[in-house]
Amino acid sequence: MDLKKLLSITTLVLFSQVGFSHDSECLNFDSQKFSRPCIERLIPRSLDLDKTMLEPRAILYSVETETTMPINGKPLVAVLGATGRTGRHVLTELSNREVRIRALSRNIETAKESVSGNYDWVKADVTQPDTLINALHDVDILISVIGAEERRGEKSPESVSYQGSINFVKAAKKTGVKHIIYMSSIGAGGAENFSTVLLNLVLGKTMKWKSLGEEYIRNSGIKYTIVRPGGLVGDSGQLGIKFAQGDKIIGFIPRADVASVLVESAFNEHSYDKTFEVINDESLVVDAWRNEFVNLNKEEFGQIATGNFPLSYTFSILLILVLIIYFIRRRKSR
Repeated sequence: MDLKKLLSITTLVLFSQVGFSHDSECLNFDSQKFSRPCIERLIPRSLDLDKTMLEPRAILYSVETETTMPINGKPLVAVLGATGRTGRHVLTELSNREVRIRALSRNIETAKESVSGNYDWVKADVTQPDTLINALHDVDILISVIGAEERRGEKSPESVSYQGSINFVKAAKKTGVKHIIYMSSIGAGGAENFSTVLLNLVLGKTMKWKSLGEEYIRNSGIKYTIVRPGGLVGDSGQLGIKFAQGDKIIGFIPRADVASVLVESAFNEHSYDKTFEVINDESLVVDAWRNEFVNLNKEEFGQIATGNFPLSYTFSILLILVLIIYFIRRRKSR
């Protein structure tokens, strides 16, 4: 036999005996189950491997959801816009739940001074994407109550409601956020509503940007709940709340009631992937609304308010102008 072949065969035999322990159990690939002893026997003895690498990790896992479970069963809820008037009510509502709370703010020092309560404050600015990854680290549920403060610039509806939504959704995807709850506004789904058209004209197309922000969230692939409150009024709540869809109602609602709906959405699976409006209705029982989530339709969210002036309004305005000119000329002819 050729000397080279003899050396090759001898090397292979020695390596198989020294490097691996052949075991019929370990080589049974149909089993699909590999015990720790089996895995250890498949490791080359020539590798001084630390066997602690094979110790099971302390990760809680849900077979049903295929996701890691919250620490100690308490989900981590982050609140964007926590220093705002609605955001403060959200923090209060969350304090009554079995959750861990992370309050997000652009200015932590000011937030700690102005908001009472012992919260975990973390810097976050939706117009600065690099602040959001750290802010949303390990977060399970994100509640956003942010809103534009100016018509133009970094705090405009386009920068906050639209681009800001894009920024926090991208960060939420990277950090594994499981549920986004977004406070929008009545009018965001009513492209031809008079109030929507008026607000778009007066407030920097605010409804257009809210509507486009909603749409980005709906298409994100993350579970979402979009709540559209009516006109926000005084802080005190405790009135009946009416649910509706399609942006066909108008009304008012206290911030405390909006906060209650936002927080309840986090713990009610029937709120997933739904968009709806809420206003106060004194004729309704105070807490009856908590059973309304199940009646909502996932595919009903109205018509996206693009900000374009509706043709129906154009014709109406032209008709009014024609009538005005007609009456002026008629009056002059007398």
